[in-house]
This record gives sequence, structure tokens and C-alpha cells, in this order.
Amino acid sequence: MKNLFWINILPLLLLLSCKEEQPSVNIDDTLPAPQAVKNVTVKNLPGGAVLYYDVPDDKNFLYVKAEYEIRPGVIRETKASLYTDTLLLDGFGRQGEYAVKLYSVGRNEKPSEPVVVQVAPEEAPVRQAFHDLALTEGFGGVRLFFENPYMKDFAFCLIADTLNNGDWTALQTFYSKNSSGVFSHSGLNPKPIKVGSYIRDRWGNTSDTLVSTLTPLFEYMIPKPYGVFNLPSDSFEPAEGNAGRYAITGLWDGITNVENSNIFANSHVEPMPQTFTVNLKQSATLSRIKVHQRIKNEYTGSMVKKFELYGSNSNNPKDDLFGGDWVLLGRFESVKPSGPGAITAEDRNYANVQGENFELVPTDEIPNPWVPVRFIRFRTLETYNGPSERGQVIIAEISLFGQSTK
Repeated sequence: MKNLFWINILPLLLLLSCKEEQPSVNIDDTLPAPQAVKNVTVKNLPGGAVLYYDVPDDKNFLYVKAEYEIRPGVIRETKASLYTDTLLLDGFGRQGEYAVKLYSVGRNEKPSEPVVVQVAPEEAPVRQAFHDLALTEGFGGVRLFFENPYMKDFAFCLIADTLNNGDWTALQTFYSKNSSGVFSHSGLNPKPIKVGSYIRDRWGNTSDTLVSTLTPLFEYMIPKPYGVFNLPSDSFEPAEGNAGRYAITGLWDGITNVENSNIFANSHVEPMPQTFTVNLKQSATLSRIKVHQRIKNEYTGSMVKKFELYGSNSNNPKDDLFGGDWVLLGRFESVKPSGPGAITAEDRNYANVQGENFELVPTDEIPNPWVPVRFIRFRTLETYNGPSERGQVIIAEISLFGQSTK
């Protein structure tokens, strides 16, 4: 029995004996601060700079710290470990000369005497982006166009002087780090209004303000409820066993904050591309379509990424999408405002709560998208699952806007 006991614990003893001993780090508070860095050179960048230097040959040396003022009263601190000889400085919103204090810091957190260097950042991305900012009137509001060549995290702030007395109020803030794009703000009356826009970066730096007096074009939301008009080739059947929760009528019930009901979700094996048809119950010229994604599923899975919108003014349009009853109104793609990477709270708010706006605009292919229509046909080309021959489509709500042609 004793022999059996030793056999059982022997592997454990061997395992414990084979573990590497972790070296302990002895911090000596009596050691002096390390020597300062030497031979510092500067490479200026848009809104920042890179510092190159020689690190001290000192066993107590742990990292380099830089302290600098990015604007009056705002001090920024950045660090670089002992394993590198470069340090990136960022957060500058204006061009000019800035003093930077460089410290060598020991393991005991004692800093050396500072080495002061001067940097002269080039024009900051937040100010460069301002040069390409543009405002135009849109249906029921205004449109904001932007370029963001450095793909920085920006807030695009839209403001208005609604009383024309110099008192500006916030209308909406859009967030994006995409290289370019357009945002729309709706809900404005069709009369002249002074609007402005400026850009804010992640450090609180702001651009100048672009101001323009615009007159929004008249539009209204096509009244709901819309009507069911299923054509033979449409993919309108609810997901398997969920007819009561995922019917096509969920597209216009006004509910967007419920995940597992009051949405349209069709079968998982429907062919792609796939269509569904909606009866507007009146003749109208459309200005935009708003699409709300399913809550807690934004920009993933079966949410629509690419689609086409068709319209027909026939009283009883035929099924053949390319047979003459239907006209192409626009091709669209859903784009996550924050750009590549994680889905942010602002992304989710835009996709589900606010709804993605897709505006009908003239193109070489579609010189006049503003034709009277009684029915629309929504043709999904691709979801966030990626290209496929079959798949499910999920949409929480759609709303159509435009002008009645009665």
C-alpha cells in the first residue's frame, strides 16, 4: 500500500520539480535615478512626432516618460519601455513649437533630470479633415460629407442656429474612422436654416466650424402600416417554426427594441440574392429608406450588408424583376461608422435605434431615382455573413420617406 502511495504522488513531485522558478524582481529604493537619455532626434508628423534616443546603460532603468502640453492646460504623458529607443507623441491639435520633457525612470520609479526637446507637429488630421468637410441640403434635412485619409476616430458634430440669433444648438453627432462617407440628419422643416459642422478628435481637439445656410427639401414618412404583397419568387416565409414572431409585417410595426419578435426573419435556406415586396398603399416619389438592424446583432450574421431597391407604379406588378414593371432606384451598402474593428456603442445606436439612412441619389446608372412608385422591392445581395448562395435575412424595421404623387 505504501509503494502504491509513492507511485501515485511521484508524477506530481516530478511536475513540481520541473517548474521554472520565476526570478524575483528586487527593487532597491536606495538606488539613484538612471541617467537621462542622450542624442535625442525628432521626426515631426501630422498632429504628433517621433523621438529617437539612446537609452542609458543602467540596470535600474525601466522606461522613458514624456510629458508635454497638447493645448493650454492639458498635459499628456506617454511612455516607452526599456526595450525600445523610440517614443511616439500624439494628441497635438495645432501646429507650432511645443516643449517636451523626457525622463528616464528607474525600477524604483525615480525619474532622471528632464531632457527638454522641441517638436513642431505638422497639421493635425482633425484640421486636415476639415478642408474636405461639406454640407448640402437633403430631403427633410442636411447631408454631411467627409474625408478622413488617416482613418482617425472622429466625432462629426452638426449644430444649428435655429433662431438665427447666434445661439447654436447641437443637432446630432456622428462617429466614424472610415476614410470617407456621408451622414444625413433629418427632421428639419423645408425653410432656410443656418447649420454648422466641426470635427472633434479623441483628445478633445476641434477643427474650425463650417457654416452654411441651407433649405431642406420637403419629405415625409410614407404612412404605415404598409401592405403585404408577396410575389412567387419572393423570400417572405418566416424562419422555421416562427411564423408568429418573424412575419414580414414586423418590418412596419414600429418596434425595434425587441430581439426575438416583431422583426422580419426568413428561412435559413432561402436563395441569395433574395427579394421581398412591400405595398406602399399610395403613389410616391421616394427620397430615402431607413433600415433598422436587429438589436444586439448589429453588423453581424444575417443583417443586410448590400442591397438594391426597386420600385413599380403598376397597380399589379408582375414577378419578373427585369421584365419592365420594375425600375432600379438605388444600390446600397451598410457601413459600420466606426470602421474596421470592434462594434462600438455608437455603431449599435446608429444601426438599431436611429436606423441606417440610405438616400436615393442620381448616378450614371440611375440618372433619376425619383420616379413615382406604389410598390418597392428590397433585393438583398449579401448579409454580414458574407457572400453565399443561400442564407437568412433579418431586418427589424424599414421606413420609406418621400413625397406623395396623388
